[in-house]
Amino acid sequence: MDYRLPPIHAIRVFETAARLGNFTRTGETLGMTQAAVSYQIKILEDRLGFALFERKPRHVELTQRGAKLAEGTSEAFRLLERTYQSVEEEEDNILTITSMPTFCSNWLVPRIGSFQMANPDLAVRIDSRERIVDIKAGEADIALRIGYGDWDGLEARRLFEDTTAPLIPAAALARHGPFETPEDMLKLRLFGPISWWRAWFSEQDVDPDLLPERAHLELETQTMEVSAAIAAGDAAAMVTPIYFAEQIASGALIQPFDHESPHTHAHYMVFDPARAQEPKIKAFISWMLFQPMAFCLNRPEPAFPDAGG
Repeated sequence: MDYRLPPIHAIRVFETAARLGNFTRTGETLGMTQAAVSYQIKILEDRLGFALFERKPRHVELTQRGAKLAEGTSEAFRLLERTYQSVEEEEDNILTITSMPTFCSNWLVPRIGSFQMANPDLAVRIDSRERIVDIKAGEADIALRIGYGDWDGLEARRLFEDTTAPLIPAAALARHGPFETPEDMLKLRLFGPISWWRAWFSEQDVDPDLLPERAHLELETQTMEVSAAIAAGDAAAMVTPIYFAEQIASGALIQPFDHESPHTHAHYMVFDPARAQEPKIKAFISWMLFQPMAFCLNRPEPAFPDAGG
């Protein structure tokens, strides 16, 4: 006997709700109200004859049957998405990368030309907006993110740690130097999150109460803060030195102290393991993992796991 599928829209709503565990977020993702999401789930539950979710105060949890159904449903949608994508030849030749703005402008963009030279048949599209895109849904092929390496359903390759330290423009060194002790940094205006400044001073046994209550300037990105410090001539920016390795190497920026404050998170390259063998993704993974790490300011090269063939 032929089996008729429930309404496809209800199935899509269920699959999204199963991934997100929240009807409100599901509605936001699909452009629906929370009530409309609940209605579509009820249609599906009525059709199947059993509950798919247990309603909790702030979220929903899949029932045992719901979890089994969700696993197959999600894989079916991923298969559909991959199938449609595979027949779009143009998309096969476009690699979409999502990246944090400062890392994108200061590290990725200056180097991506070498990847394109090695892969002349591929075009590269870079999205440097702050929003987190859905890699599983195909919104991007590769993500370069800061976090803890625990993105559900995705593979994360650790690139390098995240640290912060003060950088000063060469002009500030000439006018206000020397900078021999951490307290000497107080000769300058302090740009960047004041919490980062306090942590850096505390780690060097300097009373953080010597600092102002708030930074003199805090902007949207580290690149903006460094540019502002260069323009000011009497300021230091608390930033991630690895982003500005080339400016440090050229002498445009000075890192007067070796100490860098460690953060609990790190930089990762993230991708869908189910797509790791696609030529464009495999090519970028190999290129990225085996980039020379000289930009890491003389840190040892990290030991990466096998790049997947």
